[in-house]
Amino acid sequence: MDHICCQWFSNERRIFENVDARLEGTVMKDRAEARTLAGDAYAVIHRAIRSGLLKPGQRLRFADLQALCGMSVSPVREALVRLTAEGFTVSDDHRGFSVAPLSIAELLDIVGTRKLLEGEALRLSIEHGDSAWEGRLLAAHHVMSRLPRERDDLPTAIREDWDLRHADFHRVLISACRSPILIELCEKLFVRADRYRRLSVSVPNQSRDVVCEHERIMAFALDRNADGAVAALKEHYQRTADAVERLFQEGALVD
Repeated sequence: MDHICCQWFSNERRIFENVDARLEGTVMKDRAEARTLAGDAYAVIHRAIRSGLLKPGQRLRFADLQALCGMSVSPVREALVRLTAEGFTVSDDHRGFSVAPLSIAELLDIVGTRKLLEGEALRLSIEHGDSAWEGRLLAAHHVMSRLPRERDDLPTAIREDWDLRHADFHRVLISACRSPILIELCEKLFVRADRYRRLSVSVPNQSRDVVCEHERIMAFALDRNADGAVAALKEHYQRTADAVERLFQEGALVD
């Protein structure tokens, strides 16, 4: 009798273990799919904000975003929470979510912080970078420089392929600084500055040569002239800030 009971309990335990394993596998799969959906929703909404499809200050309705993303409300809500944490959307108890507004104060704060952090990251990268880093920098600049910056159909907008290569160039510049945390902070600021950077292209009558600005930064870096490279980088960022500030001053943007 004892033998039969032990065998019964053993069989039952195996059954429950199999059920638990299947449930755990299902839960993990559901979580992975949810993360993927939320990530996809984030990418779609983020791109719409960056491109200006969703305007600064615009109220974000879940029905509209669900249609835009082709998803249910849950991944869209999760994406909005992430975008709010990153400063691209804002949340209000009464109005819900809306696109974060643009302001001169935020622009100057972002640019000033980028000068501090990326200037130091570039200085360290020049100090520690080896020949492989030099090769990556040359390659990143070459690929970027082969592409036109503005779109043919809309000269006041940045081409997406150029924008990707531009991000690669700035990423490689600081990649040898030996500080993953500093690199992460710089990348977050680069993304945060994106809406302002895109607006700078629409400023008319600019006496600016962005290709030359990038070449100058790279030349100083390859010559191991840290002071020159950092100064050129800061000037590069300030020119963008000055261009966007003009839009505010001329009333094209409301602070």
